Amino acid sequence: MKKTPLIIDCDPGVDDVLAIVMAKYVDKFDIKAITSVSGNVGIDLTTRNAQLIAGLLDLNCIVARGAEEPLVKPKREAGHVHGADGIGGTLEMFPKDCGKDLSKDSALNVLRDTLMKSDEKVSIVAIGPLTNIGLLLKTYPEVKEKIEVISIMGGAINNGNATPCSEYNFLVDPEAASIVYKSGVPLIMAGINLTVKVTLTDENLEEIKKIGTNLSEIGHKMILDYTKDDPAIHDPCAVLALSHPEMFEWEDLYVQIDTREGFTQGMSYADYRLRDPKKPNCRVLTNIDLDKFRRFTVESFK
Repeated sequence: MKKTPLIIDCDPGVDDVLAIVMAKYVDKFDIKAITSVSGNVGIDLTTRNAQLIAGLLDLNCIVARGAEEPLVKPKREAGHVHGADGIGGTLEMFPKDCGKDLSKDSALNVLRDTLMKSDEKVSIVAIGPLTNIGLLLKTYPEVKEKIEVISIMGGAINNGNATPCSEYNFLVDPEAASIVYKSGVPLIMAGINLTVKVTLTDENLEEIKKIGTNLSEIGHKMILDYTKDDPAIHDPCAVLALSHPEMFEWEDLYVQIDTREGFTQGMSYADYRLRDPKKPNCRVLTNIDLDKFRRFTVESFK
């Protein structure tokens, strides 16, 4: 079976880890690289967590350290949601020395080289602040023709979660998000208008626990800790949008990002005008088959 070359740019983060687990489970993906970015927790922890999950899953890919801070704004983190270690207090459950070696190259160079050396177009799953991707597109615009699509978890076309207007990933680095949305590269957007609907039941969690592997035990504890604060499982939607598009409903829309200081900074908003609307730049996911999502999530831990 022909596989889709895939890069995962992330800030692990509990739901980032779940997204990587699901990407590994999808036979059609050939994961070429995982790049870290500061977001849910600082860059040292997101990088270490990317190494840990890549090692635990025995992924044959590069892991590279990415941007330590946003392009313009000061850093912000969400350890109160993801735990002090970023992975729901599960650090001690990972086998000692299971972490995959870190590339000597920066994420920016790994992203560029992976794209430019590929014989076919590469898909990118971007599930943290878009700092690395924004830097890539501004520094090496020639890579655009090598990108099949960027599937993003971020933004919203209604209310925010970090502020009334703005979703967390886009609020962390609105300038980078704006670069990506203006790039002309095909985009899929799993915003919180969709992802707040994506939850697991107590029965799903019990099923995961009963699988009885180290991975499922880590996943069970991680999800339990995370969902005490946020029941929505956001990031895997960006993976499943590529592997299982039939799970979703969507609209093709023109989406812009507000970079201005103030109440609406980081806001993503769509052009719904009936007269003279702008040409769509993004496929915006609007609904999901929740039963299929839950079944796939449980299966991915087996």
